[in-house]
Amino acid sequence: MIEFQPLENPALSPGLALRISDNDIRYLRLTHVFEECVYVMWVSEPEQARYARRPSRMLLKVLKKMASSNNATWGRIGLPSALSVSPIPESERALELNAAWLLIEPLIENFDSETNLSRSRFSYLIRERSEEMQANFLTLLRMILRYYYFGRTRLALLPLPRGVQQEKRGYPDIVKESSGEVRKPKRRGRQSILSEELGNNDFVVLEDDISDMIDCLKTCLRKGPTYRTLAHEHYLATNFKIRHPEIHAAYLTGKLSEPVTARQYSYYINKFAVLDDDLARNLRSQERKQGYLGSTQASGPGEVYEIDATIGRLHLVTDEELPTIVGKPTIYLIIDRWSRFVVSVYISLRSPSYEEVRHALLIAFTSREKRFKNLSVDIDDERWPIGRMPAVLCPDRGSDFMSHSMEQSVVQDLLIELTPLPPLCPDGKPIVERFIREIKRRMAASGMKGVYADRPMDPHSKRAARKAEAAAVHSLPEAYRLLIEIIDDHNNRPHTTLKRRRVLSLNNVPPTPKEAYLWGLKNITGLRKAPLTDDDYKKLLLSTDKASISNSVLRYKQRPYLPANEVAYDIAKKSTTRAQSIDIRLDKTEPHEIYAVTARREWALFRITEGAAKELANLTLDEEEVLSSQTAKLWAKAEHKSRVARIAAKSTKKTVKRKETATKVDREQLLAARQKETAAMKRTLTGNDDPKKSNIEDISGVSNWANIEEQERLRNLELIRKHRSKK
Repeated sequence: MIEFQPLENPALSPGLALRISDNDIRYLRLTHVFEECVYVMWVSEPEQARYARRPSRMLLKVLKKMASSNNATWGRIGLPSALSVSPIPESERALELNAAWLLIEPLIENFDSETNLSRSRFSYLIRERSEEMQANFLTLLRMILRYYYFGRTRLALLPLPRGVQQEKRGYPDIVKESSGEVRKPKRRGRQSILSEELGNNDFVVLEDDISDMIDCLKTCLRKGPTYRTLAHEHYLATNFKIRHPEIHAAYLTGKLSEPVTARQYSYYINKFAVLDDDLARNLRSQERKQGYLGSTQASGPGEVYEIDATIGRLHLVTDEELPTIVGKPTIYLIIDRWSRFVVSVYISLRSPSYEEVRHALLIAFTSREKRFKNLSVDIDDERWPIGRMPAVLCPDRGSDFMSHSMEQSVVQDLLIELTPLPPLCPDGKPIVERFIREIKRRMAASGMKGVYADRPMDPHSKRAARKAEAAAVHSLPEAYRLLIEIIDDHNNRPHTTLKRRRVLSLNNVPPTPKEAYLWGLKNITGLRKAPLTDDDYKKLLLSTDKASISNSVLRYKQRPYLPANEVAYDIAKKSTTRAQSIDIRLDKTEPHEIYAVTARREWALFRITEGAAKELANLTLDEEEVLSSQTAKLWAKAEHKSRVARIAAKSTKKTVKRKETATKVDREQLLAARQKETAAMKRTLTGNDDPKKSNIEDISGVSNWANIEEQERLRNLELIRKHRSKK
């Protein structure tokens, strides 16, 4: 319970509180008093200090008007019992209090100036202090707000036990009016801007709905790090669907606006959710960095691209029956600075180099459908339009971007301006950096096995990374599919920066990166453009390698390629039975076509055979090269094992009992013996043989006709012998 002591006509000073009415549980506390205005903040129960807002400006005449109302009363608010006892000097509690005060004391002095209390300046000074002292920005912010919340006393920095709120959550199930009439509660707050099209949203959040929100949040947090926005989407897709199936169906079919907004969800979570340490550690939030705007100057789409490479936080395996862990891939991203449209993405298992940057540039302006079809990725050129080469490319100072090959190829050959950032200036390309953060966040929230959320810096994150490596089951093409799903969602999702571009609103262009990029390429003039044609850039960006040709067949990586145009047929006709080396150009991300450079304008084109294409399906050349050493090792291991077994068998001396020499009989006896042996073998194979009888000649299962035939044969032999003896 708040202790409020009324005062009669006090002088305005920081710490005073104004009670608007006797029934109001909130008080307006003065934090700063200046000549023309004051700064105030709303205060209530001590437990609500965690949700205190920044002091806001109010003119003196407005304050005096509020104080002159009939029920308004000036007074003082007593400190809660947990803060009303000063710590013992030199005690641990006193040392903690002094350390906290020294941390915020310079900020309190700065905030005595009216200029520093503005929104941008307030956040900027706190962030500057947090970086200087290597403290958390949110911790400093809450300490300062607590200081003002409890009347500018140092004791406010002492720990305050958080109480459990006992009031009923959400709207009441029924509302009783003064007349005694009972009615259902009505939704408060403004309607969505889409209410004219979809109708008003009359859904009211009740206590059961808040319980569902908290349960859904805890479910997401048990799986790993998550954000409130992702938990909100998961709530609408699961818990809300179960409790309100009809409203959920109407929302999905476009007949109703969002029943529970992300702002509502965040409000109820912040107010009522009580999380333990393990779950609270997984609840993430994105910090707004005021004053760090970076370099965002671009006149239109296709003029300036930002490029960056990052190590993905996922472990991959090979796409085989017995998979092998191949480690973490490198993700290359190219994004348009003006429209935020993702132009290209490339995943590689190789070390960063210009060769990998070349593939990322090549993917930017070639067909998506043709390229990713072989990897079973569901994307086409309509959903992810083909980009164009930029006039300016903005990388950081990574080794792959600062190499001599990069400078020579991009600047001198491709005639693209390269503007690498100065050292220690990552905010120079904040757009691609933020999108990389978003990709890692989305991949961690996807539930994909082998993915971990945080950089392994402490025991907890290192343990999560080891678990991800042990659970890895996805291959490089599967990671590519997930990545392109994220990019497809980003390119077709409204962006806040594009919302501020009035030129899009004037032309009725949706504020999505894809629509802004396509509209800008078509309608914005006067932009810097790349000097060469797309065909020239494609030829310049193709990788170089060696292949062999013989008997009209070109072979690359032991796979056959057949001629596909007249120039290729001419080269194939001139080939001999002896293999000859030939220089080729190819796109290693899509190796189904190979070019051979000729003196003609048109290059010789060879296409992979159907059988080799099936062998290469769902497997990239990167995976194949990474597997080459592993395959060679497994081959050598198996060959060594089999050879050892053969040598051991030959080295062992076996004593074989010498058998008696078999007598040679005539044809009739031979046929009879063959029939006996065959019948005995059949009985053995079918399991009808008697194991107690080891001699095959004593087997008692011979059929009657065989016995009769044998007796007849013996009688004939006896007759022949008698006939010969008479002669």
